[in-house]
Amino acid sequence: MKKSVWSMCGMCTVRCPIRVETENDEVTWIEGNSHLLGGALCAKGSAGIALLNDPERPQQPLIRKGGRGAGRWDKVSWDTALDYVAEKLNKIVDRYGPESVMMSCRGGPFADIVKAFIHGLGSPNFTNHDSACGRNAHHASLSLYGVGRTGFAYDIKKTRHLVLFGRNILASLRVAEVNQVLDMLDSGGRLTYVDVRQTMTGIKANRFFQVRPGTDYALALGMINEVIREKAYDQEFIDRYVSDFDALVTFVEPYDVDWAARECGIKAERLREFVRELALDRPQVVFHPGWMTSRYRDSFYSSRALHILNVLMGNVEVEGGQIFPKGPADCGVKGLRSLDGQIPKPTARRGDGVGWKYSHFDKGPGLFHLFYDTMVTGDPYPIKGLICVRHDPFSCFPDPAAQKEALDRLDLLVAIDTHYSEFGWYCDVILPESTYLERDSMIATQKGTKPRFICRNPAVAPRYDTRSLSEIIKGLADRVGIGHYFPYNSTAELQAWQLEPTGVKIEDFAEKGFVELCKKPIMYDRQNLDGRFKTPSGKIEIISQKLTEAGLPSLKPYESP
Repeated sequence: MKKSVWSMCGMCTVRCPIRVETENDEVTWIEGNSHLLGGALCAKGSAGIALLNDPERPQQPLIRKGGRGAGRWDKVSWDTALDYVAEKLNKIVDRYGPESVMMSCRGGPFADIVKAFIHGLGSPNFTNHDSACGRNAHHASLSLYGVGRTGFAYDIKKTRHLVLFGRNILASLRVAEVNQVLDMLDSGGRLTYVDVRQTMTGIKANRFFQVRPGTDYALALGMINEVIREKAYDQEFIDRYVSDFDALVTFVEPYDVDWAARECGIKAERLREFVRELALDRPQVVFHPGWMTSRYRDSFYSSRALHILNVLMGNVEVEGGQIFPKGPADCGVKGLRSLDGQIPKPTARRGDGVGWKYSHFDKGPGLFHLFYDTMVTGDPYPIKGLICVRHDPFSCFPDPAAQKEALDRLDLLVAIDTHYSEFGWYCDVILPESTYLERDSMIATQKGTKPRFICRNPAVAPRYDTRSLSEIIKGLADRVGIGHYFPYNSTAELQAWQLEPTGVKIEDFAEKGFVELCKKPIMYDRQNLDGRFKTPSGKIEIISQKLTEAGLPSLKPYESP
């Protein structure tokens, strides 16, 4: 029998909406959701069938026998595996306290259930992979605007000038974003690209700055200097919403265009031409910070400089600029119920020091790599259990030998994953999750100018003895005495529980795979953005109060590589 299923891709972090065709419980075709992507899907998404049919993924729960990393496993039932993990967790909690357990995941819209489990256990130590990804750009944004990296959406299609530092966007996995760039170029918009090597995006760009490696920050400082010198910035926006602009003017004085050109290996006149174009194109100019700039010692300040350039353009909450993502409340709709939102906040301080020792960092997901010191020293308390959900720290962080030395001090290592990973291979237990084509997930909210709820549905039955994350977490929660925080017996019941206050029914997803919460794009009044910037001063802070309190500079002098 043939059928068509609306769902969400799971081949990368973008989670594009998809349509899956099946026949006799076999996937025959995957494409992008026609209502949002026009059927387009990247090569990775199209390869999802291979992920589903991979015979070398874990096919049932596994408990290690022999030493860690030996590769010898006992194949066990789900009851045996969950009982084993629960017994270990209970022993750790009884001896060391619940804060001695930490849990990490991929992050994203389904992290709520992971947070709920670790917080329900009584531990504050939820974390994710992001300290090895976009955390620098996130904290740079937070220090300036008071909102993090996902606190802005970028209206690329309507921008007049898109500037990318190392963001090879046309070779990326974000199909919708790629289409927006192409539409922008077709409508006469400009694309400036900065990188150490030529790429697909560089080939399509109107201007390509091929810079000397490690000099991203120098180029950004030169741009800021020239924008200020040419008075190509939005004075009205700065006067109203920005603090310490004078400090920026003074700081960038030494970093003129000629200096930046020599340092970066580009022509000064091309940089001057670029700034003259910015003056014509603003405020519809976007310096897209992406996930990161070059991996270098000043990458935090490089990211911060790109955010400052956006501020100078005055591009906040304008078409073609940076836009605050809107949620259900902006549409007059109640949001989804949160599992984590029902749980009392743990009282213990985080084991990585974020939020108390390192008060300038976002304590939400913390910083995974800082836990290694805690594992070794036992300060502020021992870490004795680690559960990773589709997160492989061995592939994210350097020096796996040192990581293993720290992890060997733990009593329990658990991997919840669709496939083997280096970390999973080193664990005590592998709890195999069904692939995205075999499982349903929590309802997710996608914010933007037209926010929506979106749903993942299973296209086929699980090939092996695997389970969805919601089933795995529920099974563990029941066994460690916190099952009352997870009021469902199936993912369908969980979805209905989430939707209860919204007025939306699960049947409403059948037509398109998602439910739009408003018909027209929502924009805030640009003349009344007071309260939108969550900094201590309520303004965009060139000199961050939190960085100052932490003894860190907001504007750091450039050091040549």
